[in-house]
Amino acid sequence: MSIMPKRHALILFAWCALVALTPAMAAEKTPPKHTSTMGVAVTTPPSQLKPGEFIWIPEAAPAGPIVMIVSLPEQLAYVYRNGVVIGIATVSTGKKGHETPTGVFTILQKHADHYSSIYDSAPMPYMQRLTWSGVALHAGRLPGYPASHGCVRMPYEFARLLYAESSTGLTVVVSDEKQFPSTVAHPGLFTPVDLKGATASELDRTGDFAWQPEVATEGPITILVTGEDRRIRVFRDGKQIGWSLFTLADPTRQLPFRVLTLLEEPPYDAGASFSSRTEVPRWMVVSGGPETALSTDQLLAGVQVPREFLAGLARVLTPGTTLVTTRLPASGDTTGLDMTVITADEPTKR
Repeated sequence: MSIMPKRHALILFAWCALVALTPAMAAEKTPPKHTSTMGVAVTTPPSQLKPGEFIWIPEAAPAGPIVMIVSLPEQLAYVYRNGVVIGIATVSTGKKGHETPTGVFTILQKHADHYSSIYDSAPMPYMQRLTWSGVALHAGRLPGYPASHGCVRMPYEFARLLYAESSTGLTVVVSDEKQFPSTVAHPGLFTPVDLKGATASELDRTGDFAWQPEVATEGPITILVTGEDRRIRVFRDGKQIGWSLFTLADPTRQLPFRVLTLLEEPPYDAGASFSSRTEVPRWMVVSGGPETALSTDQLLAGVQVPREFLAGLARVLTPGTTLVTTRLPASGDTTGLDMTVITADEPTKR
């Protein structure tokens, strides 16, 4: 048996160490920024976003499945988690002759430090592949109009944030006004498609509300309360399980933007009305106002909904449930009434 010389052993050890470190070093390599619009997070209506601007509010739905809609006519991308929008960004899609294909796609591959194998090794930071023929989501330049060779370019910072939240298999719908309903071509605060990209169907209506918890029996709960159209929508695992119209004791009252999470409380009778409980659930404001705890009674003061809907809602509430309130409608064209998503309005004095 031969013995390896000490010098050769040291060289072999150094080489093995380099090989072992190479993947980690490559993974930490920063994708090139100079070829992309960096992007800036803002609090403005989506219809007023300028190239490179984006909205990012992951706290609006901290958990649940994600689906994404790219609106070609608006040149905006909408990201929904658990049925509620958590991000909107300006994009640049395919220019004439290289149009971005419409349809329902899934993310096939992710690569943070990717370079094009088709277009002269062009940098494609935070690439998320939609087709094997070269269409992908990635960071890039945003001139304010379609300018890519078919990819969906996004602000660098938004692409980085989205990359961290997404995974392969995630559904991405690229929509226009010819192939999709107006609700999909012009999305709103809650997703108009299901997790597979099909147009979401309305729940069976019972009077002024619908309650079908069997649509999704497990998963995180998100409640969206919108003032302009006076609706409460309830999502579980990304699917809408209920909605209700509501009225306000003070018709002039406007709902400010708030994101709240349900705190852990002592056991209580889920079938009892909120106002009759000795231990009422408490909510913590996490966005849109000073961090403070509110009782459910305080939160729903003056909000009137059918008793049956409220009883059903009480049965699905669990600690960690997210509640989002906003004064604006949940859906519709963003070119009409300003659809401010995260502007923290001052509370209405009452």
